[in-house]
This record gives sequence, C-alpha cells and structure tokens, in this order.
Amino acid sequence: MKVFSCAVLFCALSSCLLAQSLTSLSGTVTDPSGAVIPSASLTLTNLGNGSQRQTSSDSSGRYSFPQVQPATYKLSATAAGFSDTTLYDIPLLVNTPATIEVKFERIGATTTAIAVVADIVQINTTDASLGNAIGSKPITQLPFEGRNVVGLLSIQPGVVYLGEPDAGQQTDYRSGAVNGGKSDQGNVTLDGVDVNDQQNRTAFNSVLRVTLDSVQEFRTITTNAGADFGRSSGAQVTLVTKSGTNIVHGSAYEFLRNTATSANSFFNNKAGVPVEKLNRNVFGVSVGGPVKQNRLFYFLNYEGRRDASEKGAVRIVPNDTFRQGLFNYTKTNGSVGQLDAAQIRALDPAGIGASQSVLKVLQGYPHPNDFTVGDGINTSGFRFNASAPVKFATYIAKFDYMIDTNGKHSIFWRGNLQNDSVTAASCIPQFPGQGPKCKYLENSKGYATGYTALLKANLVSTFRYGLTRQGAEQTGSQQAAAAVIRDVDTLYPQGASARGLARIIPVQTFTEDLTWTKGAHTVAFGGVFRNIDNNRASSQNSFSRAFISSSWLDGTGSQFLVADAKNTN
Repeated sequence: MKVFSCAVLFCALSSCLLAQSLTSLSGTVTDPSGAVIPSASLTLTNLGNGSQRQTSSDSSGRYSFPQVQPATYKLSATAAGFSDTTLYDIPLLVNTPATIEVKFERIGATTTAIAVVADIVQINTTDASLGNAIGSKPITQLPFEGRNVVGLLSIQPGVVYLGEPDAGQQTDYRSGAVNGGKSDQGNVTLDGVDVNDQQNRTAFNSVLRVTLDSVQEFRTITTNAGADFGRSSGAQVTLVTKSGTNIVHGSAYEFLRNTATSANSFFNNKAGVPVEKLNRNVFGVSVGGPVKQNRLFYFLNYEGRRDASEKGAVRIVPNDTFRQGLFNYTKTNGSVGQLDAAQIRALDPAGIGASQSVLKVLQGYPHPNDFTVGDGINTSGFRFNASAPVKFATYIAKFDYMIDTNGKHSIFWRGNLQNDSVTAASCIPQFPGQGPKCKYLENSKGYATGYTALLKANLVSTFRYGLTRQGAEQTGSQQAAAAVIRDVDTLYPQGASARGLARIIPVQTFTEDLTWTKGAHTVAFGGVFRNIDNNRASSQNSFSRAFISSSWLDGTGSQFLVADAKNTN
C-alpha cells in the first residue's frame, strides 16, 4: 500500500514563518533617546560552533535573522557615532521566535555588554500558537518512564494522557489526546523530518527512539499551529538532535530500577509464587566535538536497555480428577456428583467413552496451585512468573558542516538505528519449561539531511530530506494446526500471538522553506512532500484450529469445526 502526502504553503506575514526545527530572532535598533538607527550592522554568532550571520537594520531600525538553528548565541551591533554593543547568552529555542531590542550608547560611553539569562522565559508574540519549548538541561533532569522524551507532551495544558504502553506492544495503544482532538492527529518531527508511528498512530511516540542525552531542543504546540506545520489538527512535537561544538563534551550514565523493596500481590502469596521481577538497567555514552574548528562537528550517542523482568500469568488447567478421566458435575440439590469411566462410556452414543489421546493431553498439564480460578469442579488455576526480557540498543550520530566561514551555507546529516528484542506480556510461555510464544523485534532506522543557504541578507532557503524506515516483526512459535479444549488453556502456544507478522513502513519526506524579509514584513512559503509505503507479511491465518466444547451438544446443531477463523455447521 502506498500513500502520497503533499502540501504547498504560502503566507504573507508581519512576522517570520518558521521552517520546522528552526527559529528566528528580530528586533529594533535604537539610540539612547529611543530614536531608531538605520543601517546598523548586526552579527549573530553561534557560541557553540562559531558560525555567524550578518544583517543590517532597515530605515525603520528593524532587523531580522530568519530560519536560525536553535542554540545559544551572541549578538554584536555596530553603528557610526555609537559605541559597539554586544549581548551574550541569547537562548534561541526551537520554533519559538525571539525578540531582542538593541540600544546603543553615544561614543565615549562604556561599551555595552549585556548577558541574557539562559533560563529566561520566552513569550511568543509573533503568532497565536500555544505550547512550550524545553532545552536539554531540564530534559536530562526530569524523570521519564522508559526515557521517552515525547512523553513531555503529557504535561502540557489540555492534554489527556492514558499512560505508556508496555515495551513491544503491537496493538492499538493510542494513549492520549490533545484539546479534544483525536490521538492519531498528532505530528512528531525530528530535525524537520517525519518520525510518526505510521502503524499504531500513537499520540506520544516517535518511531525512532530519541534518547534524553541526544535531544538539544523539544517544542510542543498544542493549539493554533501555524501554516508551516500544515499536517494535522493535533499536537505538533518538534525535536532537534544535539550538534557538536568547538569544545569536546561527553557523558556516561547508568540508571537501575529493581524490585528489591516491592511488595508481592495477594494471589501470588497465596499460590506460593514470588514477586514478579522488574530489573531495568539503562546505560549509555555520548560525545560531541569538532573534527575541524568552526567548520566540521560530530555528535555520537549509544544507549542500551536491559530488562531482566518477569510477567505474572495464570492458566486454567484440569484438576486431579479430570486428568484421570473422571468428570464432576453439580446436581440439582447443589451437591457435586462424579461420572466414572464406565458411566461416561454408557452416556456416549458411540460407546467409546473417554479418549485416551485426550487423557494423555490432560495429564501433560501441571497440577493446579490456585483454586480461586476455574470452575472449581473440573478445572482450577496454575499461577507462575514467566521471564519477559527486554533488550534495546539505540545508535545516534549527527555531523554538521559549515561550507563557508561566514555561515552563509551549512549542511547536516543525522542517522538513527535501533535493534530491539522484547518478550511482551502476550508472548510469555504458555507454561513453565517452554520457550516464549513470540518475540517483538524492531530494527527501525532513519536519517535526515538538510541544507541551509543564506542567498541574500534577507533571503534564506532551507531544504530537508529524510527517510524514516519503521521495521517491526512478531515472531511465532506455532508450527502446526492445533486442537483447543474450551474449558482449559491450551497446553502449547497457539493463536494470533504465536504466529508471525512483519511490517516494513518507509516514509520519505522532502521539505523546502524560503523566507524573504522586507522591512516590517516577511514573506515565507514552502512545501512538504511525503511518500509512505506499507509492506506487510503475515502467517496469522496459516493454521487451522479445531475446538472441543462441553457446551456444544451432538444433534442440536451446535457442533462446530472452526478453521481459519471461519465457522461451518
């Protein structure tokens, strides 16, 4: 199945229309009396990699730096007849236009150097969008379940959040909605490229795992997203991957969660089953720096996760009398009666009685240890803990290159790869001593590349291309047709969870944004093209099933042979 998505956008605005994952800086240049200063020269310098952008104020003293990479900057300004002015530590956050007023002093006054606090709250006054931008420091300090950065959306106003799905969950676990919109109307981009989960359409998830230590900026828009998004009515989540700087930075980390102080459940205690294990270990390393000062930079991150966990399970099994071919029943007076082998044979129209093949199957079940489940007459429960390991491996790399020293042309490349193996709750063994019914495997990967060109001082072009390949597979342990006794759980794995299923969904994204500034007006237009393929292979209908049910009586029209999910009388 192939899906095309194409949007062309055009807007004339009094402020800047932003390309996704970029931002802007604008303001007015004035003298000590508040009069505007035309033709002032302004230089915006990225404090991390040294790249620069230059512009001049117009006849009304206005200046603008559109489509700027989120980072911390220094703004320098010079004008004839005035002392030079420099503003340091200006935090420009993703998709959050900033306004800085530049005020000159007369020659002879002390040169102005203003420090802008990095944690300053930036109020968006250029459009009607509502949301928040969050930098890398709070992202690494806030607690996250499963270290899912996109989960930050859940703490925004107007968001209904229903919780994280289990690792490897492949069913419809769309877990939230924003301001009444459908959960599948959310849109997640990473470095300006689509990373939505096209299979499950979750509201709080990126198909490419984004580690906390790899995120430079995170921005959510919950209401009134601008035309530059133009994709859906739900929340817009924009993520930016860290870049290397002129100084080498790195980190190493490890987090451990276990059940050393966890209490056991009542039913586990009653059945003599210990507490389920949940030993989760997350570890990783990151490093970023220059390959060549002010020109070529790298950032690398590896993160692993290992869960030595267990999932509790209870199965319905035959009790000791049923295993011997003796059938108990409830009499009209409420007492329990029992049919022996001879009585069962006498009731059988064919005179065969209990099948030795069926008795052999029943005797293969473990003895019950939980008598709170089952019918209490012929069946009871068997409760146990099954191993449910989780293994994640995430690799992230990004390279940035300044083509020229004046910052007019720059390119980047970012790649993500993950290799996951999960034994989810639906995959645990049917009974102890068996292997898992299935495993969820994922090798989703993707890359993005971008080119930003300052064609003129007031004309900026930004191009993005990305490929996000969602790859997920459910292995299956069922190898043949199965017979199912309705009153007890099957002895061996069977059904949809024990059958193979694979999906490959590549998404290609092309975007182009062009911004032209003239005085107090900015004209911006662009386009987005997406190509989505959905390739699916399944063996979930490859095996037939036969059912045996005590409630289906011969001669009443209620006997069924069920095969390939179709019923025939």
